[in-house]
Amino acid sequence: MTIANLDKIIRQTETVWLTPLMIECTRQFSETHLPSHDQLHHARVWKYAKNLILQSAKQGMAISEKDITQLIIAVFFHDQGMSETTSKEHGKISRKMCKIFIQKCNITPPDFFEKVLDAIENHDKKEYIETAASPNEFEIQKFLNTADDLDAFGIIGAYRYLEIYLMRHLNVKLLPEEVLTNMEGRYKHFTDNFGHCIPLVNAHFQRYLTSKNYFKDLNFQIEKFGYSQESFLGPIGVVNYLKNEVLEKKRSLSAVCIKATSAGSDFYCLHFFDRLQKEIKHSTT
Repeated sequence: MTIANLDKIIRQTETVWLTPLMIECTRQFSETHLPSHDQLHHARVWKYAKNLILQSAKQGMAISEKDITQLIIAVFFHDQGMSETTSKEHGKISRKMCKIFIQKCNITPPDFFEKVLDAIENHDKKEYIETAASPNEFEIQKFLNTADDLDAFGIIGAYRYLEIYLMRHLNVKLLPEEVLTNMEGRYKHFTDNFGHCIPLVNAHFQRYLTSKNYFKDLNFQIEKFGYSQESFLGPIGVVNYLKNEVLEKKRSLSAVCIKATSAGSDFYCLHFFDRLQKEIKHSTT
């Protein structure tokens, strides 16, 4: 299949599935303030998934319409369970939500629907124990996990880590080491499975460094000065903006970015939230 034909099949699949899936995802998060994992996160993950599909096809992988249908459903349900719990068990709830949606809409489940449900349930198991598929064989778990991992990089990724780890009440002093270990595993999984796709690696290496460098900066500041809830300077200031404005006051991310980039803000915070604002705008256009 040519890349042009594959791109056409992706667009045809989106014509059928994208709007109802996005509506359902938006509805699910309508009463849950969780900007790091809401419908915009799912939409970004789908963009990454499409890019993985196209780049893999260029490397000789055979990808069918069935594969694309399975993947778009898995992508848009993988974190919907986060609307009910931020625990690592949210994949089980996401699985149930997907089954209910298919039944409620009276949709004939796609072929190998159980594989879709399994991928949704297991997407957050970052030990990456997946089936030993051939490098040229489509494996839904690998594509879903990797697309999800790619949204953990960049300034958006740093923000997402901060929000969810703070919501899980992880001690801020322990946060950098915890995140850096998790992030390294995600990047290794990405390069282990898609390292042969040089354009992909080139596109995401700098994003990985961006998020990694933020948490290295945070770790340095904590080790040198300690953590203060009153500080709005440097990477600790970013943490406290998010704690105060997103977690406690439930402000929108755009409102937080505007406040943090106002006159008088610390340069580090200003730069972080300015980049976050630009990444969000770029990812939704």
